[in-house]
Amino acid sequence: MNEKKGNTENRTTFFVPVISGICLVFLFLLPSCYTTREVGIQVLHPPEKILFNTPRNLVLLNRMPGEELWKDTLRFHDLKIPVKMYNDLTWKVIYGFTDVASDSPWTDKILFDSLMVDSLGHQLPLQLGTVLWKEILQKNGGQTCIDMASLWLRDSITRSQEFAIVDEEGEAAWMTTINVWLFTRTVWFVYDEEKGLLDSTVLYDTIRLSSAGHSYRSALSRLPSLKKAVFDLARMSGEHYAYLIFPVWDPVQRIYYAGGNPSLKKAGRYAEENKWLAAAEIWRRLAYTAGNRTAARAAFNMALVSEINDKLGLAEEWLRRSLDLEDNKITRQYLEIIRNRLLDYKKMNLEISPY
Repeated sequence: MNEKKGNTENRTTFFVPVISGICLVFLFLLPSCYTTREVGIQVLHPPEKILFNTPRNLVLLNRMPGEELWKDTLRFHDLKIPVKMYNDLTWKVIYGFTDVASDSPWTDKILFDSLMVDSLGHQLPLQLGTVLWKEILQKNGGQTCIDMASLWLRDSITRSQEFAIVDEEGEAAWMTTINVWLFTRTVWFVYDEEKGLLDSTVLYDTIRLSSAGHSYRSALSRLPSLKKAVFDLARMSGEHYAYLIFPVWDPVQRIYYAGGNPSLKKAGRYAEENKWLAAAEIWRRLAYTAGNRTAARAAFNMALVSEINDKLGLAEEWLRRSLDLEDNKITRQYLEIIRNRLLDYKKMNLEISPY
């Protein structure tokens, strides 16, 4: 049993978390007299499945073949994988999951445990009995058990010939192209100490490797490492499931007004130096004392400061004030983004700090 937290590696080919409409890309609409700058911030992206919404001590359970099978070799279609390597692959899945889950606000502590199985088969595994998974939670002091119950692999290969340009002088020749697809199927169960079985999910992930050469043998020799690809795909499979059930921080771009007024320029320099408190002091004053246009832009900037500090309710108030001072399409679009984020927080049952 170990304890570990890691950094997120967003490298999945099958599942890529996307935040629609979350970036401000309307700079071309801004009046030329008001200079703007971009800044990258982190926003919390809700998961597709909300199984729980409070920090948890997680136990990641890996079902793996017992040591008596370690001399055996498993066959997955054309793939021949020694049991020892298969066990390493299942831990890659677990670590991929950990990379994502450890950065989520719904994770307090992550612990690892394993359950030895007598055999592996293509059939979908059954969920654990209540007594067993409760014993696992009690032994590790966890609240939620993430059961990576099965990893299954498959491959497919195609070969084709094309008449293609092969050098800078435009000479053409017949080329052999090889495509190799590697597939994984993972089965997941989630058990909660109070609510019992929370989730049962089967996921499929795939990666493609390609190469070309003057002959089949030449093309085959240029294929990337199949072993590395299988290990990368295993890790991606774990990341994929973590993205489904955990909120994660994603980078987005925002803008702020940094010119058109001497005080806005001064505050903009502070912001560029990451002195947001000093910038906010100027923007707050301008929002109440400057002319309508400058005050509206200062209030817009205060909304950004509020969002950076995860005070979405306050960001909404500043944007409403900005619109009261001057109607602006960019401000209305930013207000829509903030309101959508407020809805996400409500869906995730996260506390919203208004001040």
